[in-house]
Amino acid sequence: MVNRHHNQKLMPFVLFMVAFLVGADELLLGPILAPVGDDLGVAPERITLFITAYSLAIVFAAPFFGRLSDKIGRIQVILPACALFGLSSVATGLTDHFGLALATRVMTGLASAGMLPIAFALAGDQPGSKSMKQIVLVQAGLTLGMITSPGIGALLTAFHSWRFAFIGLGCAAWLVTLLLLLVSRKATPPVSALSATASVPDLLVPDLLVPRQASFRPLLIPGALGALLAMGFGLGGGIGVFNLVGQHLRDTEGLTVGWTGMMYAGLGVVSVLGNMGTSHAMKRLGSGRAVMRSALMVCMFSSVCLFSPLGELSSEQQTSWWAITLLLVAWSLAGGVGSPALQNHISQLSERHRGALMALGMSMMHLGVAVWSGTAGFAYTQGAGWVAALSAVLFSVAIIALKPAERPMETSATE
Repeated sequence: MVNRHHNQKLMPFVLFMVAFLVGADELLLGPILAPVGDDLGVAPERITLFITAYSLAIVFAAPFFGRLSDKIGRIQVILPACALFGLSSVATGLTDHFGLALATRVMTGLASAGMLPIAFALAGDQPGSKSMKQIVLVQAGLTLGMITSPGIGALLTAFHSWRFAFIGLGCAAWLVTLLLLLVSRKATPPVSALSATASVPDLLVPDLLVPRQASFRPLLIPGALGALLAMGFGLGGGIGVFNLVGQHLRDTEGLTVGWTGMMYAGLGVVSVLGNMGTSHAMKRLGSGRAVMRSALMVCMFSSVCLFSPLGELSSEQQTSWWAITLLLVAWSLAGGVGSPALQNHISQLSERHRGALMALGMSMMHLGVAVWSGTAGFAYTQGAGWVAALSAVLFSVAIIALKPAERPMETSATE
């Protein structure tokens, strides 16, 4: 008999750390663009290509790895991805050539594509209420990594160099790889036992032991199209618009760079608290889809008020700051509650194609961030009111897309 106690205790922590590493990598470069550019002999603005290359790699590779995990198993994908993440991060820290560093960032993006969606899928594979709890934990790891990495990167750069930050991240990924290897060995039953039970999660079942499936048509799965649109327009678009809040407050309220960084860190903590409240919200509203729709409505109201000239509720500075703070907290809290709820909704759409759907959702989110960040930036140059209009459109599309499907679970007709 297989001993799963070790897996039950450690697997949630390992998935949390996988998400933390990906989140940390995504925003690590923010405060250290100048020292990286100086060391590699290029202008700091060219280092932003690191971010573009990383994001595009995730957009195009995540669906492949998600589908692959449905066929050969989650562990078989996430293990080598974690190892590659460590290798490419260390290589980024050791290279002296901009071109090679750009290539290692592409490798890191490919590795992340095999890590974060699969971590969400692994969490979604858990039975009953454990699924939602672990999805929340993975989301919390991602959020915590994103809000702490700018400070960690700046601190390590000041202590030693920017290279130390990437090498440290790579070494941490190798430690997580070892933990994942140990946990998966404890959790995986012998192959002979797989055919004797129907209760073993499909992430552990090799493709040879399951019936051959029809071609994968994700958009035919009830609710999938709306959920994917919500990831691209609601989550990705919301992040793109939210990134402009700091610049808007610097322009209108005279907020300094230091205070802007502290504001984003504080709002990140609020988002983590929102993650922790997702399960309670789902019990009250009944489903992840309903929770995300409600969260999108809050986000739309907050963003329109913050960027619209009508949002200036008072000329008194103290009253204005109270209103701004409440709107930002509401936006961050709603986003923190809604994001894992949407991930849970996607994970329940198709058990057989869970990995592929969650990976497609991750691609849509990153594509949304890339597209709508640029669009929001251009809109802001025309006036903050245009950003308010854009956010209203983005959130409205996501809300409409998340209308109830006829049947939220897969059927034989769609498989």
